Amino acid sequence: MNRDEDSDGRKSVVVESNFAKSVIGDVRVHLVRLPGMTNVFREEAAIVEVQTEDGVSGWAEANGLLLALKAHVEADRPHPRDRGPRAALVGQQFADVHAAVEALRSNTTLSGRSGLGRVANGAIETALFDLAGRLDGVPAWHLLLGSAEGPEQHVITPYITIFNRGSYPDVVAKAKEDIDRARSFGYRHFKIEATSYNTDERQAVTIVDEVRSHVGDSVTLFVDNVYRWAEYTAGAEAAKAYKSLGAEFLEDPFLPEQWEWWRRLRDEVGLPLATGGGMETLERFLAQMEFANTDILQPGAHVAGLLGAHEVAQAAAKRVRSITPFGVSATTLATGGALHLAAANPNVKYIEYAPANLFRVLRLRSDVTPDEPELRPDGTFLAPTTPGIGVDCDTDAIDKYRVSG
Repeated sequence: MNRDEDSDGRKSVVVESNFAKSVIGDVRVHLVRLPGMTNVFREEAAIVEVQTEDGVSGWAEANGLLLALKAHVEADRPHPRDRGPRAALVGQQFADVHAAVEALRSNTTLSGRSGLGRVANGAIETALFDLAGRLDGVPAWHLLLGSAEGPEQHVITPYITIFNRGSYPDVVAKAKEDIDRARSFGYRHFKIEATSYNTDERQAVTIVDEVRSHVGDSVTLFVDNVYRWAEYTAGAEAAKAYKSLGAEFLEDPFLPEQWEWWRRLRDEVGLPLATGGGMETLERFLAQMEFANTDILQPGAHVAGLLGAHEVAQAAAKRVRSITPFGVSATTLATGGALHLAAANPNVKYIEYAPANLFRVLRLRSDVTPDEPELRPDGTFLAPTTPGIGVDCDTDAIDKYRVSG
C-alpha cells in the first residue's frame, strides 16, 4: 500500500485489489420522490448507480436539485478536461477505486468541483466505493483507510433529530412523544430543532427548556437553529440559554459565512458550534475552520460524498476538530456512508440518524432501502462489516417512486 497526503488532508491511497478486473458498464441516476413531498431532504433523492458490465452495482444517494444532478451525470461534453462522469468511467477497467475517482475528478474539472456538480460527483464516488467493496468483499471503510486492519472506531453513537411543525404546543408535545418513543428503542442523544419555522424567538429557548424538564439529565441534548438569527445579540442570548440547559453543541445559529459572528459567539459563550450540512467541498470546510473557528464539522455522504467527507474529517483531525455527519436523508444509503466515515475516523463523535421505525413519514426510506443498522442495547452501532456500504436498494420501490427527468 502506498499513501501520500497533502497539507489539507487529502489522501491518495493505492490498494491492491483482490477482485478480478471489472469494466464499468454504466452510470445511472434514478430520481425518486414521495407523492405529496413536503421535505426535500427526507422525501426525494437522486439515487446513483454505478454498474459493471457483469451487472454488479454500487449505490449512493445525492440530495439537491434533482434534474441538475441527473443532467451533470449524463452530460457528454467536448472539453478535454470536462468530458463528464460517464465519459470518464464507462468502458474503463475498475481495478482501483482511487484511480477511478481520480479519473472522474480530472474529467469534470469545470463542472464537478463545486455546487451541484460536486454533489453529483460525490455520490458517484460513494457508489464507486460501494461497488469496489462489493466486488472485493470488504467494507468501504477498509478502502478509505487503504488497510485490512480493524476500523479506527468500533463503536459509533447516533443521535436523533427531533423535527416537528405546527403550533407551538403541538411541536412541544410531539417532541416529547418522539423522544419518549426513541428512548424506548434505546436512543440516548437528541437534537432539538428551534427554528424560525417552528418557534418564535422566545420559544426558541423555551422548547429546549421544556424538553430538558421532561427528560431530566438522563439524555444528551443538542440544538439546531437552522440559520435563524439575522442579528448577533439575539443569537448570543439564545446560545447562553442553551448552554445553561446543558446543550452539548449548537448547530447553525447563523449562516456559515457570518464568520465574525461565529468566532465571537464561540469566544463569548463557550458553547461548541457546528455547521456544514449543506457544504459540498473541502475548501468550504477549511474556510469554516480557519475563519469562523468552528468546532464541529458536518459533512454528509449525500452532499459531500463519502470520500469528500473523509477528506474533511482528515483535515479536521489535523486541526483538532470533530465531525458529526449530516444525516437527514431520504434513504439509508447516507446513513451507511456515515457509519463508514465514523469507522475510518475517530474524530467522528456522533452521527445524525433518522430511522423509519421512529418517523413513520419516511416511507421512501423504508421502501427503497428497508434495512437499518442494528442498534445495540447501549444505544450505539458497531462498525460495519458487510461489503461495500452495506445497503441494498429495492429496485421495484425505485420504480414505484420514480419521477421523470
